[in-house]
Formats: sequence, structure tokens, C-alpha cells
Amino acid sequence: MNVKNADCSQVNKDNYKNYVYTHIIPYFANYKLCEIHEDDCQRFLNKYVGYSKANVSKIRMTLRRVLRKAQKQKLIGENPAEDIVLPQVTVGKRRPITDEERTLILNQVPNHYAGTMVLTMLCCGLRPAEIRRMKWDWIDFNNSILTVGKSKTKAGTGRKIPIPPQLKSALIEHKLKGQNDKWIFVRYKNHQLPLDENAFYHAWHNFCKEMDIANGATVYRNQITKSTLAPDLEPYLLRHTFCTDCQAAGVPLNVAKELMGHSDISVTAKIYTHMVDEVFEQNRKRLAEYANQKEQKAVNE
Repeated sequence: MNVKNADCSQVNKDNYKNYVYTHIIPYFANYKLCEIHEDDCQRFLNKYVGYSKANVSKIRMTLRRVLRKAQKQKLIGENPAEDIVLPQVTVGKRRPITDEERTLILNQVPNHYAGTMVLTMLCCGLRPAEIRRMKWDWIDFNNSILTVGKSKTKAGTGRKIPIPPQLKSALIEHKLKGQNDKWIFVRYKNHQLPLDENAFYHAWHNFCKEMDIANGATVYRNQITKSTLAPDLEPYLLRHTFCTDCQAAGVPLNVAKELMGHSDISVTAKIYTHMVDEVFEQNRKRLAEYANQKEQKAVNE
């Protein structure tokens, strides 16, 4: 399990250790290597129904690599994870949330323990990993600025993001709860620990569940049997929405690149090309006004 000297980035090393120690080891802790069968591996992967395809694929890849190493060292005869398949997952098709989804989210924010976390993603466009690492010393309440202390990229680390008034108020109220002096968002059952990936997704799914119920979902024995939410609603859509909000607000592309923490402006540009109706209407009016000005100038001359 030692990846210290592996030929890959520190981010990949951290991710690998997270998959191994947060996901794989806790599940298979009571198994002997020789007792792990394909059905066990498939049941393990099936726990991640509804998670993003990218995340579940990485967990599967890590499990395969771990067991492939055990096979190479002749600790097992065959790799039981070699042929396991992905469960029903969320395909990472990025889109901004709809106006209706935004209203549902904002209505649920004050009623849920993860509301401030969700609002931060929506207002600041943070990646899930950045949300999990958020510390109080990232926040400058006097100047309403969030400075990302650690991101997965150099471009993301150290970037400054303005905090809108509604988020500032929510963060102040969250801080007054005194859950943790260091970490902003902590685990629901243990406020001494920051969010790990599992705790983050548990909070997100619980937020969506309560939002769904409030919106009229059909529930039987505390389980939703008929949802009102889009099946592709996932945390990363809030980051995508922040970017399209920047576009709608007229934020220049190069500035949006810095706010998003993209290392390549082409990544930001791909999102900006998804022109929302509001942006189209703004630019239609600008073009009409410009043409009118030109026409008036020509007439006057």
C-alpha cells in the first residue's frame, strides 16, 4: 500500500490512499485475501449506485490494482475484481442547474445541516475536494474574500473568490455554531473530523433527499419511491453553474478562469460556449443598441 515513491503526482497519490484506506480496507477488513470472491467485489462496488461514474471507476481501478498486486505476489490465485462491472452511476455530463433546481436548493439551504456547504459550492464554484479541505483561515470576513488554501491544481491553489452577502451571512451563522475551530465543514456524527469523500457524499445525498421530499417526492418507509429531481443532479453541477453565472454576469473569460482555478483557459471557454438564454438576450440587446447608435450617427452626419 506504500505509494510514497510512486511515479505520479502527489494528488494521485492522495487519491489512491483515499480509495484504499477510506473505501476498500473498511469494507474488506474482516476478509482474508483468499476469501474474497468476485461476488464480494461486485457487492462492494454496488454500494456506489448513484455516485459519479468517474469516482466509481477510480474506486474499481484501485481495487483491481490492489488485488492484481496480491496475485503477482502469489497471495491469491486469480484477481476476483477483474471482471466486476460498474453499477448504475451518474454520467458526468456537466450542465448548469435550472432555475427551478436553484430555487429548490436555496429553499432547502436554511433547513439542512449541509445547507451552508451546498450554498458555498453554488456561490463560489469550489470543487468537492476543496469543500472538504475548507478551513476557517481561508475566509476573510472583513473583505468578503475566500482564498483557496489547497486545490488539486497549482492554478486552483491560492485563488481568491468574492463571497456574496447571502453566503457571508450563512458562513457567519455556521461559525457561531462552534462545531470546529479549524475545519468549516465537518462530519455529521463527529464534529472533530473534517469531511472525507464518504461523509461529503452522504451529506449531499441527504440534502437532496430532504429537498426531494419537500418538493413532493413519493415516500414509503422513509425511502423515496418516486423522485421529483433530475437523475443527473450532482455536486459538480454547482461548480458548472458558478461558471455560467460568471458568464451571465459579464465576467471576462480570463477572470473566470482564475475564479474557477482552471490551468487552461480552454476549459473555461468550453463552459462559456454553453450560452444560457439570459446571456444571449443580454448580447442581443447590446448588438441592437450598437447597431442603433451606428445608424443614428450615420443619419446625423
